[in-house]
Amino acid sequence: MENILKVKNLTKMFGQNYAVDNVDMNINRGDIYGFIGRNGAGKTTLIRILLGLCEKNSGEVELFGSTNLLEGRDKIGCIIENPAIFPKMTAKDNIIAQSKVVGIKLSNTEIDDLLKTVGLDSSMKKKTKDFSLGMKQRLSIAIALVGNPEFLVLDEPTNGLDPEGIRDIRNLILKLNREKILRF
Repeated sequence: MENILKVKNLTKMFGQNYAVDNVDMNINRGDIYGFIGRNGAGKTTLIRILLGLCEKNSGEVELFGSTNLLEGRDKIGCIIENPAIFPKMTAKDNIIAQSKVVGIKLSNTEIDDLLKTVGLDSSMKKKTKDFSLGMKQRLSIAIALVGNPEFLVLDEPTNGLDPEGIRDIRNLILKLNREKILRF
């Protein structure tokens, strides 16, 4: 199986405190991988290091076979912490705006397909200020899917959701993994 992400002895400190302490992991194509830990355990810091958004103190990170994490960025879709969703815009307009930020021009059909994939096709013209938290999470995932990434990283995609919303997002992740051949 093809290795997407390889991490060895990864450490990140803030002052004298370890945010990430000697982490090892391998993620292969098709894997769904999750981090579980209390608030402040270093999950988001680890994700930021893996995406090249934060410097590590020591250890090795290899993404798509390269230690230059910037090389694989165009193959990654991600949601980190609070995704930027514009409340006065529709779901469709949010996707258009975010795709422009990353330099990708999408056709109306591609946008409609993204919204259908995450179950928001019937709400595409609704302003996002009227969206439930679960709908906002789905829209964030649609935005992360812009450009058909090979590797999808979702930081706390079920945070704040009720049990039904959590189940829906988990099922969506499984569906995306099956249909889009994505890794998480």
